[in-house]
Amino acid sequence: MTTPSRGIQLTFFFLVFALLAVLAFFIFLPYINALVMAGTFAIISYPIYKKISKFFKEKAAGFTALLTVLLVAIVVLGPLSYLSFRVFNEATVAYVSLTDPNRSEVNPLGDVRPSSNKYLLKLQEKSAAAVSLNFDTYVQKALSWILDNAGSLFGRVATFALMFFIWLLAFYYFLRDGKKVAKLFIDLSPLKDKYDEEIVKRISLAVRSTIGGSLIVAIIQGILAGIGFAIFGVPAPALWGMVAVIAALVPTIGTSLISVPAIAYLFLIGHINEGFGLLIWAVLIVGLIDNLLRPKLIERGIHIHPLVILLSVLGGIALFGAVGFIIGPIVVTLVAEFMRIYQEMIVEGKNKELAQGES
Repeated sequence: MTTPSRGIQLTFFFLVFALLAVLAFFIFLPYINALVMAGTFAIISYPIYKKISKFFKEKAAGFTALLTVLLVAIVVLGPLSYLSFRVFNEATVAYVSLTDPNRSEVNPLGDVRPSSNKYLLKLQEKSAAAVSLNFDTYVQKALSWILDNAGSLFGRVATFALMFFIWLLAFYYFLRDGKKVAKLFIDLSPLKDKYDEEIVKRISLAVRSTIGGSLIVAIIQGILAGIGFAIFGVPAPALWGMVAVIAALVPTIGTSLISVPAIAYLFLIGHINEGFGLLIWAVLIVGLIDNLLRPKLIERGIHIHPLVILLSVLGGIALFGAVGFIIGPIVVTLVAEFMRIYQEMIVEGKNKELAQGES
């Protein structure tokens, strides 16, 4: 039997390999979001993992990773679960209050019913009488969208539980075996090892800087804004605090996009002291967080324009759902970093080689 040529063997091998790779992709596709989230948390939490590992022997890497996962899960998921419940509850009550104004419960967007639109009437009367706010329509549409998506989320409790379990498991293994994964990438990549090592390093820096320097700061600002709304009597503080998280990503304007209307609302309904209190809170507490935390959280050599971060968040949410809040910025950041790597390592490297050849 004649042995096929090397070219035919390679062609057959890569065809089979490509087919298997495509099948594997579709097998893992339902869990991509959980895996990406796990990898992101592993990269961000790695410094914590290293500090905890100092108290244990190197052979206890599994136990150290387990402690890190439990610590992060408690610190992050505890407050997040509470805030999600508050937002959903406030959105539900607000939606009912706008669609059924004859109910007698407390309206989180205003005063006690039956005159659920009382605060809107005050705003309209004390502002220009000729200006029609038509506020109910926009708020009702926004809350309807929130409730529709929240309803589908709570309707898939089993799927959420499975994804949560996969996230925890992958988070644990990424922490424990992260170096092995990076080494496997370096060994399999056709690039020179120094390029691969630089790519791994930049990916870690990009994820920590983008998530830590932009998203975490935005979340903290939104939480602080929500606390200020609750202290000074702004209705539905958790709901508007969530909106403030997205607003915090808007370049230059930031959380003032939400806090300024909230302050104006307090002044217009006659709560002058509360209005001044919220103004001071927004400037001194919420506003300064960005200047204090962002420079410490952003790694040197990594910078993504705030507008790009905002668009990546909105686009990520549209494409991946709620988890796109993190996946979108990560993908865009990695694209930017690969472009930078290409310029520094490939283009500039070729230019140096040409310059050396001419000399």
